[in-house]
Amino acid sequence: MFSAGQSVLHFSSRVYLSSLAIQVFSIIQIFNQRSIPFSLKKIFYLFSLFFFGISPVLQFYHRTALFGAREITENEYFYFNLLIFFILILFQLLYTQFQKLRLTKNDMRISRIFSIHGKPDIKQVLTLIAFSLLSFFLVFKANSFSFFSLLIRGGEMKELSSNSSTTTLIIFRFFQPISMMCLLYYISSKSKNFLVYFILTLLTLLTCFPLSMARFAAAAMYIPLMLLIFPFFKKKNVFSLVFILGLLVVFPFLNNFRYFGSSEFKYGFNFEMFTEGHFDSYQNFALIVFDNIITGGRQLLGVFFFWVPRSIWPAKPIGSGAFIADKMGFFFDNVSCNYFAEGYINFGFFGILLFIFLLAFFTAKMDKLYWKVISNDKNNFFKVIYFVLLGMLFFMLRGDLMSSFAYTVGFILAILIVNKIGSLKVK
Repeated sequence: MFSAGQSVLHFSSRVYLSSLAIQVFSIIQIFNQRSIPFSLKKIFYLFSLFFFGISPVLQFYHRTALFGAREITENEYFYFNLLIFFILILFQLLYTQFQKLRLTKNDMRISRIFSIHGKPDIKQVLTLIAFSLLSFFLVFKANSFSFFSLLIRGGEMKELSSNSSTTTLIIFRFFQPISMMCLLYYISSKSKNFLVYFILTLLTLLTCFPLSMARFAAAAMYIPLMLLIFPFFKKKNVFSLVFILGLLVVFPFLNNFRYFGSSEFKYGFNFEMFTEGHFDSYQNFALIVFDNIITGGRQLLGVFFFWVPRSIWPAKPIGSGAFIADKMGFFFDNVSCNYFAEGYINFGFFGILLFIFLLAFFTAKMDKLYWKVISNDKNNFFKVIYFVLLGMLFFMLRGDLMSSFAYTVGFILAILIVNKIGSLKVK
């Protein structure tokens, strides 16, 4: 981690070694199952490696205090690393136990519901194109009919926030993904019509151009496309290595387009990014725990009822990231509140235990369903749900939960609608 002869101004053996233990344990879990090239469990450990293992020790070394927060002490870093390691161990133990559970009849029923039988007929194809066109039009209109705003995230296009209109949130969280899902459905079917491929691909690129979206949304949409089109990414550890490369190089590159034209264009890998606000997850979590910020479940109400407009519910909780930013006096409020921090901010240490249990159960169930059943069905659209979750889980782990949960629900609803469209038959 530190080069020979480097001046170490702020160093602690126990912080370094405990961080190294988190890194090593995460790396082992990422690469120890070569027969399963990707899984939700591996996504969890990819998150852990960078946000709980690498970035905290670099932030400690540089004495980083983000957004005007107080500096975390050496003692706090060490004991918080122990808490993180406990989370990893408990998650692994629970995940292993849940993997032993048998799949239920309802699990098997999911496979049948999403199985694509035969090639889409003309009515299905036209309906897919029509919905993709609708998706494009609504997104184009939301960008004030500006192609620059449509294709570049910064400039004219503003960041989505809790203050955005309900209509705008619905368009970008539900209707925008529909265009991509229509393309993915057609790819998942047995059809190979070049003209239809071209039309759906063109509409998808215009509607969901990767430089125009938040990085998590781009990952959630393009990971399924990558896995469906290129079998190479399903070999051994290729997916994990590509994901790491994407996190280190591609994501920082895409960040240039967040406020395009407002700052110097940056590219390439730089260790300094681990000490910047993109990796605030550990510090915010630590501050929440050490300052004992607990809401008794109020923040979770905002997650479950994200769809209720503030005009109807003025006292609706804001996202936990903005909540802690206000509580701690940060000068910037678009900060993260990771998944386990959400557990603590709602129910204290019991919340952390509860959230570990839920995460282990969900990831174990989905991983087993995919690798035991779905992966063997070449024309099963449920694959897209699983692939989308690979990207969305990473976003959900970083937080905050209200925003990530809302986007995940929007993506899943878009998939369900497209699956329904694809199952329509000519009468």
